[in-house]
Amino acid sequence: MGNACVDRIESVRQSVPEWVHTGLRLILVALVAKPALSKVVTYGSSVSFFNAIGMPAPAVMVIIAGLIEVGAVVLLLVGVGERLAAVSLIPVMLVAILYVGPDWKNLSVLLGAVGLLVLETNFDAVWHLVARRPG
Repeated sequence: MGNACVDRIESVRQSVPEWVHTGLRLILVALVAKPALSKVVTYGSSVSFFNAIGMPAPAVMVIIAGLIEVGAVVLLLVGVGERLAAVSLIPVMLVAILYVGPDWKNLSVLLGAVGLLVLETNFDAVWHLVARRPG
């Protein structure tokens, strides 16, 4: 029973075109980049917002969330460590859903990160595309 499930997941991974994987990464970047940079650029207002929603240690949490989100954006843009980026975004989005409430952005990032984990392939998408380039 366990092998059949693993075989099905592998079959799905192999049948998904490469552009779907790359597109999912770029959509995640588009959804996460602005809030990530906002935490860095407008640190004071982010701390005030985190304090207003009842987040414990808001000054520290803004730094932690900002670093995780910026790091995930960089990893997704470069095309390396997509699994690490996806795994790091999941708890950040779960906290956002718990403290702010579910909205289309944090639910989309959460589902996109889970999808990236499921669809993750064995190649680094950017470097694979460069290697296939003619000439």
